[in-house]
Amino acid sequence: MKIAFISTVLGYPWGGSDTLWTRAAEAASDRGDQLLLSVSPAVASHARIAALSGAELVLREPMTGPPSFGARVLRKLGWARSPDAGLIAALQSFRPELVIFSQGGTYDLILHPALLTWLRTSGTKYRIIANWQQEHPQLDDPNLAAIRDTFVAADRLNFVSTRNLAVTRRHLALPLPNAAVIQNPLRWQPADVAPWPAGPVTRLATVSRLDEGKGIQLLLQTLTACDPTLPDWQLNIYGQGSYEPQLRAAAAPLGSRVQFRGYVNQLRAIWAENHLMVSPALEDGVPMTIPEAMLCQRPVLATCVGGAEDWLRPDTTGFLCPKPDAERLAATLREAFAARRQWETMGRAAAASAASRYRADDHLLLIA
Repeated sequence: MKIAFISTVLGYPWGGSDTLWTRAAEAASDRGDQLLLSVSPAVASHARIAALSGAELVLREPMTGPPSFGARVLRKLGWARSPDAGLIAALQSFRPELVIFSQGGTYDLILHPALLTWLRTSGTKYRIIANWQQEHPQLDDPNLAAIRDTFVAADRLNFVSTRNLAVTRRHLALPLPNAAVIQNPLRWQPADVAPWPAGPVTRLATVSRLDEGKGIQLLLQTLTACDPTLPDWQLNIYGQGSYEPQLRAAAAPLGSRVQFRGYVNQLRAIWAENHLMVSPALEDGVPMTIPEAMLCQRPVLATCVGGAEDWLRPDTTGFLCPKPDAERLAATLREAFAARRQWETMGRAAAASAASRYRADDHLLLIA
């Protein structure tokens, strides 16, 4: 089979949003399929992509900003070359039987009108992975009509959380019978489970890329306001990203209570030190760190965005903050600390719950 994998996530190195399509591409390669991969140079340099040595690579640079006035005039006149022209030429030459789009945002294809035209005219079967959805998405009428047509014509729509699929159905006012929730493959292994950390200090952890949407600044602001009312605690922030300077500024009033730990590859090293995972995301798809922490026998406190509700049972495996704002997050943190003595028991329940829900082979649905 000839399969093209096209990622619309061009501004970041290989990361969480790439795991699902990469695992599917590896499985397709193992069964002898011919592959075309269209990614950014940063993603192409990752070891797992480089290991797909038989695949044809089409590199695309991220958009650096809105087009200039001159470029917009040329585009309106139909004289501008589409930024996807090279990809379309490669697709015409490769002649895939299936195209899989991995999208950072649910409606990313709207930004690629020439590619949508190629899909319509070629009649090629395609499937979509939606890795993230706004809680309140907006599209103007022409783009709304275009994305409705695109989604209805897709062979399969794959959402990484129930909430994101529900938001999309509501926004598009379509039942989308070709849509389903699919799980990301996790890096967790049984050896990652560490004993419950000893000591009097309650240690919280966030594990994510450091960007604004992950909500870590909201957590820091909330902890600053709540600090006098909470028992002895420490927050360890794991991850890297361009938002780190702003986060360090927000953490300054908390002094040594907040530690920036950088990227740590080993889950066991993280959860050997920490008692509670905190995911304060403002908007998200599904942070894979939530089920990974649960499988490591740690309870999770998360805001009700993306896939948190798919995994957590309040007061049994963790705590759900109904909305990502400071007042509600403060109330949820106080609720969690009041139940501090139950966290170890909740962690064991979290591991059992996550193990019963996790579907490690979902990526095979993409290439079935």
